[in-house]
Amino acid sequence: MASILVIEDEAFIARAVRDKLSHEGHQVDSVHSGPDALAWLKTNRPDLIILDVLMPDMDGFEVVARLKADPATATIPIMMLTVLSQDDRMTQLGIDAYLTKPYRGADLLRTVREVLARTTGGQNGKQEDPGGR
Repeated sequence: MASILVIEDEAFIARAVRDKLSHEGHQVDSVHSGPDALAWLKTNRPDLIILDVLMPDMDGFEVVARLKADPATATIPIMMLTVLSQDDRMTQLGIDAYLTKPYRGADLLRTVREVLARTTGGQNGKQEDPGGR
């Protein structure tokens, strides 16, 4: 399945997202701030980033702007978790999807599947074995 980075400052939300996605077979890492995420991404390339909007130090919009400005991270799909309703900044920054808090676990899984299907050529984050194994 897919490699996913969760960037969420609220530990219980990060744990819930990580547990839900791990249960589905995804490899999930989490960090608790924008600066931590940028540092983590210097040495790792996830298939998807799930990002909270409202965080201390650096909000989600600033994280996205920095990721999109860096050729090494510009193409990583991003899904935002927010208490805000649809925000024009999400569209302008090129966010692939968003969920409004509170959300149901089923909605999280559905949205992750949809984003991965669109952005990984329908492979849902899996690399197919060319030998058919």
